[in-house]
This record gives sequence, C-alpha cells and structure tokens, in this order.
Amino acid sequence: MKYRAGSVTVLCAWMVITMQSLDAGHAAKKHAAAVSCRPKELTALTKSVVQESLTGFEKANGGHLGTWPPGFPELREHHVQGSKVQCSLLFMSQGLEKVLNDQRNNLNPKDVSLHEKLKEAISSVHRLAECAKNILIGECSPKPPPPNMPRHAFERKQWSHTLLKTARDYLNWLESKFPVQKNKIKRKATEATHQKYLEGSGYLL
Repeated sequence: MKYRAGSVTVLCAWMVITMQSLDAGHAAKKHAAAVSCRPKELTALTKSVVQESLTGFEKANGGHLGTWPPGFPELREHHVQGSKVQCSLLFMSQGLEKVLNDQRNNLNPKDVSLHEKLKEAISSVHRLAECAKNILIGECSPKPPPPNMPRHAFERKQWSHTLLKTARDYLNWLESKFPVQKNKIKRKATEATHQKYLEGSGYLL
C-alpha cells in the first residue's frame, strides 16, 4: 500500500512539473513573438512590397486606369485601435488575394514575377496582422464582408489598381502611427559595452 501511495505521489508531482513546463514554454513563445515583432519596421516592409506589387501591376496592366468609384472605406485612416487595424489588414489581405487570383488565372497568367510579388505582399500583411495583434491587442469584430471584385475586365483592372494604391496609402499612414522602438538603440549600447568588456578582459586579441 505504501508503495502504491508513493507511486501516486510521484505521478502527481510529475504531472504538476510537466504542466508548469508547458505553461512556461507557451509563455516563452509569446514573449519571443513580442520581442521579434517590430511593427513600424514590418509596416514599412509591407508597404514596400505592396508598392513593388503596384509597380508590377501597372507594368502588366497599364497605369492610367482611373479610380474605382466606390473606393475602399475599409482602408481609410481611423483612430488607432487594435480591432480596427485587424479588420483593415484582414480586408487588405483578402483583396490582394483576389487581385492575385485574377492576374494568375485571367488577365496575366504568364507574369510569374507579378504573381510572386503579390504572394509576398499577402504573406507580409499576414505577418503584420499577427505582430499588430501582439502590440495593439484586439480581434476584428465584426468582420467586414470580403471584397467584391467586378465582372468586366477593365473594371477588374481598375478595382485592383485602386486597391493596391489604397493599401499602400493605408500602410503609409499606419507606419506613421507606430513609435520608433528604443530597445534597438539600447541593444546596440549593450553590445558596445560587452565589446569593451571583452577587449578589457583580453578575450579579444
């Protein structure tokens, strides 16, 4: 009986330690994601990729397409709030996916470089959304209806062109709302101090 009781005690202790280790691992992953997330830099990168997609789109479809009259109110500037940013980025990624599908399957099926650049833009928007969720906190609710692309070829080009330009402008605005992170400067100072320490200790020859 004592042996059985001891076994149960050891098993319970093992389960407690295992659960604590899992919780600690989960917390460490969340911390790592937050540390590696630099929203201002990631927004600038995403804007750059969207601009490259726009340049490639104009090369393949023409740049004088006018503006899609209804526009995209989902990508207008707003008070910086986590849920609103998430909704805008969700709408943006869905719109870019429609542009990619139309270019790949209908308008420019052979323009692989444009397809790849649009895929890169979509991936970058997804990363930015995840990063912004860690910083601003908030879920998109209620979710906006997915973008609806028109039927005729010229209108689809105009719609896509306007979406790309509006997405770029929205990202430019969003970038301006994120402050410059000071821990990057602090890290450089720490690295410089560490370097001096190594030199003074004779580790660097």
